[in-house]
Amino acid sequence: MSLKEGEWLWRGDEATGIAIIDMIRDTPIPQQLNKFWASEENKRNLQLLVRDIVCNDVCANPIIASSVVSDNEALPAIKFGNEIIPELLNWIEEADARIVTHVEWAACINQCQRVVVMSNDIDGFSLLLHVTPYFHTLGMKEIWQQYGTGEKRRMLPLHQVISRLGTPLAKTMIKAHILTGDDCMSKVGTKHAAVTSDPVHFLMNFGETDNLSEQDEALAEK
Repeated sequence: MSLKEGEWLWRGDEATGIAIIDMIRDTPIPQQLNKFWASEENKRNLQLLVRDIVCNDVCANPIIASSVVSDNEALPAIKFGNEIIPELLNWIEEADARIVTHVEWAACINQCQRVVVMSNDIDGFSLLLHVTPYFHTLGMKEIWQQYGTGEKRRMLPLHQVISRLGTPLAKTMIKAHILTGDDCMSKVGTKHAAVTSDPVHFLMNFGETDNLSEQDEALAEK
């Protein structure tokens, strides 16, 4: 069962997913994107299609298709020519979380000191910000996130954000983000309220262990 199963059921009334049969490279982009993304089958098939394109298209720069879970099986990360990258095999369902394994691989295996992540997703930002201190211990010096499109595109220096916010606040941001709504959980409050309500104090121990005490739960609810 998916970790997101409960949230899918809860959000089921927002949009009825319409699965696209036999998705191929030339399949037109549907006009009702909310119904397209509401179908988990579409998401899986789109990832499988991208993997097929990566394996068969020659590119000047190497492109890696991440590991993906399909039909209760974890498919390995691959690049052109069906070359498998065993270090990137995982059972991580959420695409934003899989990015972390790729950055870690770049630091540990390829000794990269600068990484640029292209993502418009706030889930990705909060997660990368949370693990940036860990990436620093691996020798990574700069972690950038390209955010936005067109003239609004900008580069967010996560390594500088960490130094300005401080590690305690930066690591607490992901807790505030999850509690105010992410891909796996509906919000229990607004993000603005969470950020302006001393999250370091109230969320210091929240989620740090498998057991949530009544005291930590009460603090988080404030």
